Amino acid sequence: MLIRVKRVDVQVSNFIQPDALDLCLECWKNLMGGSGDRDLGAKTMGGLVGNSDGYGRSADEEQQARDLRIAAATDAMIDSLSRLHMWAIYKLMGVGQVWRFDNADLLIVGPEAKKSLEEKLRRNTCTGILF
Repeated sequence: MLIRVKRVDVQVSNFIQPDALDLCLECWKNLMGGSGDRDLGAKTMGGLVGNSDGYGRSADEEQQARDLRIAAATDAMIDSLSRLHMWAIYKLMGVGQVWRFDNADLLIVGPEAKKSLEEKLRRNTCTGILF
């Protein structure tokens, strides 16, 4: 027997849009860490997802290609930062062997680095649409 539930009794969680800077940094961290496959141009499984010509791409492949483009753009923007800000981003994200800046305070330099990186990502054509 089916029971009718009142609309007020059903709780709907509202979607929270992820922060664009955090999304870019997560894609970059995955690229730097080597997790996940790289899109090497092979159209895998194209015929099995409904594309009869075999050259189509599945939604997963599209998402992976998008994440790789975001990660590559983020990497380029991080490389254009000053060395101190690069250090802060690498240190905050826990990527690689981080060099030392003995006189730098991560609590001060970290937010500055994120702010300058966000400004650069906003102007980038690939990542600007996320902001």
